[in-house]
Amino acid sequence: MAEAKTKAPLTEEQKQRRWAGRKLAILHFNQQFSAANPEASKDERKAAWKDAKKAQTKMAMRTLTQMERAGFGITVPAKATEAAE
Repeated sequence: MAEAKTKAPLTEEQKQRRWAGRKLAILHFNQQFSAANPEASKDERKAAWKDAKKAQTKMAMRTLTQMERAGFGITVPAKATEAAE
């Protein structure tokens, strides 16, 4: 039986890129959902996000990649606790 390969831990840059992709995804989703469902409650939005999260995040990561190829860069600011030090 073949041994399972362990994944290398993510670098800090990879973590920040994923964070930026997820943030882009949820911000875009919230705008679309609010425009399509102005009377929806917070719980309805959260339930809809749970269903759409994977597809929206995939789309956001592709958008982020295309932006990077076009020469744009996304800089993730340091956390407030790190900036205070």
